Amino acid sequence: MSCENDIVTRKAQMRKLIREKRRELSSSERERSAAAVAEALLSIEKLRGAEYVLAYMPMKYELDILPAVEKLRKIGVKPVFPLCVENGGLRLFIPAKENGFKVGAYGILEPNEETAQEIEAEELDAILLPAIGFDRNGYRLGQGGGYYDRLLAKTDCLRIAVGFNCQLMESIPVEDTDQRVDIVVTPDEIMVI
Repeated sequence: MSCENDIVTRKAQMRKLIREKRRELSSSERERSAAAVAEALLSIEKLRGAEYVLAYMPMKYELDILPAVEKLRKIGVKPVFPLCVENGGLRLFIPAKENGFKVGAYGILEPNEETAQEIEAEELDAILLPAIGFDRNGYRLGQGGGYYDRLLAKTDCLRIAVGFNCQLMESIPVEDTDQRVDIVVTPDEIMVI
């Protein structure tokens, strides 16, 4: 087995393990975690001073970032949301106040491009990244499609991975295309890399 195949296999095993851990969390633990991460994010000065921050619509069992998005919106930050496109990339939109989202792939809400304002990756001040897992070295384990890694390669903005405590791993297997983050935020800790 080649080294690259070994990394892919280890990542797949790690995704399965962490997904199982996330499914085991109670609804009260999920709510507590979302609130704690929202407060932690508000303590990050560079994030409070940002104009455009890329967020995400949480999938089932992911940390709900929307409480943090609402708190940031209240202090003047403009939330931006991604739209996956066929070539493996992401288009970035500021959703309209009304009809800002529509149901997209996998039943996840995505920006309604007919009513949203599109911006470029270079305009982002920060990105709140979903992850399956992450480590203290700033590496994150995503879904495996590379969408966020391709986006991160286009910008040098602040990169913040967020998630539950159970998603913090000793180390994440790394491939050449994997991009690091600057900060990892869990309900119990802010790790500046």
